[in-house]
Amino acid sequence: MNKVLIIGQGIAGALLARTLRQHGVDVRLADGALPGSASLAAAGIINPVTGKRFVKSWRFGDFFPVARATYTALSQELGVDIWSETAIIRLLSTAEERNDWSARCALPEYDSYLSDNDGGGAWKPLTGPGWHFGRIHQAARVNFPALLAAFREKTQAEGWFEQRNYTPEEAAREARYYDAVVFCEGYRGATNPFFPGIQWQIAKGEALIVRIDDPQAGNIAEMLKKTVMLAPLGQGRFWAGGSYQWHYADLLPSCEEGAYLEKHLAGMLTAPYKIVGQMAGVRPTVRDRRPLLGRSPLDPKLYIFNGMGTKGALLAPYWAAHLVDHLLEQTPLDPEVDIRRFGGI
Repeated sequence: MNKVLIIGQGIAGALLARTLRQHGVDVRLADGALPGSASLAAAGIINPVTGKRFVKSWRFGDFFPVARATYTALSQELGVDIWSETAIIRLLSTAEERNDWSARCALPEYDSYLSDNDGGGAWKPLTGPGWHFGRIHQAARVNFPALLAAFREKTQAEGWFEQRNYTPEEAAREARYYDAVVFCEGYRGATNPFFPGIQWQIAKGEALIVRIDDPQAGNIAEMLKKTVMLAPLGQGRFWAGGSYQWHYADLLPSCEEGAYLEKHLAGMLTAPYKIVGQMAGVRPTVRDRRPLLGRSPLDPKLYIFNGMGTKGALLAPYWAAHLVDHLLEQTPLDPEVDIRRFGGI
């Protein structure tokens, strides 16, 4: 396989393009900057332990080293600082939460990920009384906007980027000039007619950008998590997100979700803060929470690389390499991510 067209330059499309080019493939990357991008609205957070029961993320030990190596290398290639390893301070309120946390901490398989009875670090004076603090290790943040902007600039300078919105049908017609066309369209993949039968569960998410008016806020490196996640952006500014909307009228930020996020922020913080921005994006989520890799059942030249959901920062580097191995070496796709797992395909 010598020549590939990639549709979409979110995190999935960018990492797939980079990996293919590292293997000597002639890549054409097309993106039209359509609204609703999940990659541009996301904070790029990598969290090894998630959910109300503090369960370790699926195959985290496989994915995290690849993510670290990939983003560290990309920082050097692009000349931008995009990778930050930093702990997450987990706020625990009820006795049940504290007991569940302590029980997880006592398990050997969680020893390197969680610690109990944490002091809260620089966050403690900014949060309300009565919290118990836990600490999540091996967490990180990827600066998606900086990465994608620098990658776009590089591809344009090198002449292999095309600013264009291809419809699926247009891209399929272009396939005659390529060995493969790979769709990395994010949530728009749900309406791609060449990949029927996939059990999508698309969710819109929103985030606030807040500035905490406290001298200590500018020095905070750790993230803070309760219902809402706070991720530092520098200079006392923070990304605050964590909302899900399964039904929505448009792709714009909404007053309702802004109020939801602010309500939870007010319960977490005692320090004064100001809302300085709000953003929205639509996550390409799948019902079984697994990525989507594979060939169209309708056209053998068309492929999909999508479905990273809320864990794109963690998953995309590993599965981009996996798909490249499949395309170039015909290695079998992992059944957990192969789109043939859906009975309609």
